[in-house]
Amino acid sequence: MTLFKLYWIFFKIGFFTYGGGYAMIPLIQEELVRRHELISAADFGNIMALAQITPGPIGINAATYIGYQYGGVFGALVGTTGLMVPSLIIVSLVVHFVRAFEGSNAVKGALSGIRPAVLGMIAAAVLFFAEMSVFTGPLPLAHWLPWLTESKAAAASFGVSWQGAVVFLFALIAVGKYKWRTSWVLIASAGLGALLFLW
Repeated sequence: MTLFKLYWIFFKIGFFTYGGGYAMIPLIQEELVRRHELISAADFGNIMALAQITPGPIGINAATYIGYQYGGVFGALVGTTGLMVPSLIIVSLVVHFVRAFEGSNAVKGALSGIRPAVLGMIAAAVLFFAEMSVFTGPLPLAHWLPWLTESKAAAASFGVSWQGAVVFLFALIAVGKYKWRTSWVLIASAGLGALLFLW
């Protein structure tokens, strides 16, 4: 893959993302895993986990890491720049025209329409991580939503990973009941996961 292609992939992701890094995850997955087949689904899950635990926005971290894999330090710079440039352009335009359109019903309506789409993108990211960690295969959506096409092999491989379920419940209780900080939950979950999978 050329560096220009890498730049263009992340430029498109940055241009069409609204709602933060988690809304970006399905777009990165579509471009890198499904369309261009640059990385496997398992590698993508690991990259996203790594991007989440390192300081900085998840999208920037992922672009930097993937760019580094394909072009070293210069590739990391190209991937990161590709993701950032659309946001810089859009924010500059918004700042320039905000006063002219701040009372516009069309703009308010557009933003109201975007919010449910962002929620759907974040839900897609949640499903992806659930399939990677709590379940043993893709969700057999064809059983619940018959109009979707799912392969029989995907349905047959579906199950629950007891180790992933235990780590998920631990994280849920640690955050929901005991209000642990995210960094401590991630560290403890990594340790618990290592112990469970080695057991």
